[in-house]
Amino acid sequence: MSGADVPSEACCTASRECLESCEELAAIFRALGHPARLAIVKQLAARETACCGEIVNHLPLAQSTVSQHLQVLKEAGLLTCEQRGRNCHYLLDWEKLEKAAACSKGFWDRLDALRGEAQTGGLLVTKTE
Repeated sequence: MSGADVPSEACCTASRECLESCEELAAIFRALGHPARLAIVKQLAARETACCGEIVNHLPLAQSTVSQHLQVLKEAGLLTCEQRGRNCHYLLDWEKLEKAAACSKGFWDRLDALRGEAQTGGLLVTKTE
């Protein structure tokens, strides 16, 4: 293998960063990939904090189901829990959500750019049935 065949350190670093960004985005998409979790996020966005019971009152789901979905969102870092006595009050991590939105936008923008490069480079991408 010649020196020209070895990827540069900058290329490897960029690839690692890209992969890490994709992994982070995939984890967020997985956490938001259920209608109940999206509904929970919408409920929490409408208020500063809420305990599980308050969320259950607004959704047609059992308390245990909501609790499981809250845990998934918490593990993904999309919300945090403030302990108040025996209750946990959940609140959205807006910083993480803003980062997720920017990461998602960057992903879609990059796809559009790659599509444009493929089309202008003579490699027209077409959809086949």
